[in-house]
Amino acid sequence: MPLKILWFETGDPWIVSRAKEAGARLGVHVDSIDAYDLNLAADGTHIGVFAEGRNLASCYDALVVRSFMPFISETITLARLFREAGKVVIDESLTDEGYAMSKMHDYIMLAAGGVPVPRTRQFSDPNQMADFADELGYPCVVKGTYGSRGRYVHKIGSEPELRKRVMHYKPGEASVQEFLDAFVDYRVMVIGYRALPVYVSRKPQPGDFRTNFELNEEVIAHPMSEAPEMQVIAERAARILRREFTGVDIRCRGAQPLVLEANRRPGFKDFERATDFDVAGAFIAYVIEKCKGATP
Repeated sequence: MPLKILWFETGDPWIVSRAKEAGARLGVHVDSIDAYDLNLAADGTHIGVFAEGRNLASCYDALVVRSFMPFISETITLARLFREAGKVVIDESLTDEGYAMSKMHDYIMLAAGGVPVPRTRQFSDPNQMADFADELGYPCVVKGTYGSRGRYVHKIGSEPELRKRVMHYKPGEASVQEFLDAFVDYRVMVIGYRALPVYVSRKPQPGDFRTNFELNEEVIAHPMSEAPEMQVIAERAARILRREFTGVDIRCRGAQPLVLEANRRPGFKDFERATDFDVAGAFIAYVIEKCKGATP
């Protein structure tokens, strides 16, 4: 019987199709569901998480969790049931440590582990935010703690602008960060805590400072061998955060690379287009090898 992998993803059909294509090439079966397919039951003999009448933890060899919203607790329950059934769960950290979906959590863990990150603080009090911005100097960056894909990230040029901007966040849901005046930033894809042999540089659109594949920046592929320091930092970031499949975003302060983010749910459409590297295939191959080494 071929291995059966359950791909849990909401809202990105292209990535789901790439995972299924890669599975077919590699001789495994990849099914997908999203958060709205789940049914949870504690009803006599029906106990667990179901979809289309199937008890998911009993039907698959591995679970790949790519989405959490809008049902975080239900997703964590699904991951726990897979682990208790002796199945592979990616990321493995979902089943054996507290779950946090916060950029500040990641920055704290990375900094404590010796990975350089931009100077960043999160406050509830706008006065404290303004004081820290003064300490950093303008321009600085205000970003939402829970944003993604370049959303809720703003370059701020003055204290009045900062105070006006933070009014749009709930108290405690925004952070102030140093602005890194760099020409480009970089995306390193890491699978199984090892960087892929290619990475990309990303140049923002004129007038923008953000880089994200959805923002139509200029993307150029490079061999990873050209940037050994970035490779070490990206792999270390992935291991500290225990992200088995992550896109690590790096920007430099002068000559020093800093980790902006280690994405829990990295998109890779434009990365594949720029590099001609089969990211989906590399990840499914990793899942297969992990299943072979799993102990029921």
